[in-house]
Amino acid sequence: MNDDDITAFRAAPVAAQPPRRRGSWRWVFVALFALALLATLVLAALIASVGDLGGPGVNLTIDGETVRLGGWHGGHGVLALGGVLVAVLAVLCVVPVVVALALAIAALGIGIAMFVVLAVTGVALSPLLLPVALLWWAFKPRRTVAA
Repeated sequence: MNDDDITAFRAAPVAAQPPRRRGSWRWVFVALFALALLATLVLAALIASVGDLGGPGVNLTIDGETVRLGGWHGGHGVLALGGVLVAVLAVLCVVPVVVALALAIAALGIGIAMFVVLAVTGVALSPLLLPVALLWWAFKPRRTVAA
């Protein structure tokens, strides 16, 4: 066997796979936001097509003064639905982050507490290290050397 025999069986080159793209979740969130926005616009168009959104209005009396609050006009309903959409999206984004942050802080606190307990236990039991080490050294089985 010589070098020619070894090189005759070279493995086929493996095609390099392109690096995996990161940031695909960003597009998922953009798509969900666009879908929610589209649903809100469709809902607003449906409500606006029904007719007057606000009804006849409200008369509010405070300290003898009457204030007439008229019904919604123009794009008030669309703006209200847009406000509700923004509030819901904010809750959907903020609540999971706050919960994850709270759990991370709790886990960190538990880890620090365990470290402190172990450190205090080690300091408290340190006077026993020398007697235990001497007893172990005195009573451990002797090794026999095989000849």
